[in-house]
Amino acid sequence: MKQSILILLVGLCVGYSHAQVTGSNHEKSYIEVEGAADTLVVPDMIYLKIEIDERIDGKTKISIEDQEEEMKKILIANGINLEELSLSDENTEIVQVKWKKQVLSKSNYLLKVSSAKEVALVFEKLNEIRITNIYIEKVSHTKYDAIVKEIEIKAIKNAKHRADYLLHAIGETAGKSLIVRQNILQYPKRNSSNNDYFIDSQKIKKSSDLNITQTEIQFSKIKISSSIYVKFEVK
Repeated sequence: MKQSILILLVGLCVGYSHAQVTGSNHEKSYIEVEGAADTLVVPDMIYLKIEIDERIDGKTKISIEDQEEEMKKILIANGINLEELSLSDENTEIVQVKWKKQVLSKSNYLLKVSSAKEVALVFEKLNEIRITNIYIEKVSHTKYDAIVKEIEIKAIKNAKHRADYLLHAIGETAGKSLIVRQNILQYPKRNSSNNDYFIDSQKIKKSSDLNITQTEIQFSKIKISSSIYVKFEVK
């Protein structure tokens, strides 16, 4: 009886060992690579955050509504499309001015323009009516989706190229892809620090000869990038 049990155990061990060897013989060789691509573009969608504060001028309170109406008039007069102006997602804030015992409010607006020249124009004209809190909220590009597609194609081609030249060194080539995984695509980043986009009134100059606004402000290009992980079979 003991001998029968021993023979059975030996048989099971041999069978298990054989299964392991068979599995390893059929395992496919593969190579894992990551392809990346990026491009720099000048933003043509610039979102300005405009803050309008209710204020006291002498004994007169200047309401947000009056300032908004004046802002709209001056924007129209300078060729800015009011369809690109909207209230910001932020709610109107109430500010308690203790030393004057006044309750003042402020509202935030979002205005989309397409160039640094328009940014300078908006800043200059609103500054004339004492609306001076203007900031760059975000930037983008009208052809963003098309640009993303182009760099994603470049990224996966770069992954294939990388796999090919690495395997060429050992006399092998990349076969079909086994796994393709797109890494999370981040929203376009400015190629500079945030401070580069603060609108400084000292940089706004008026050319009396040309009667146009000129500015030293230059928008840095935004970087749009993509990376793709690919696992290739090795032939």
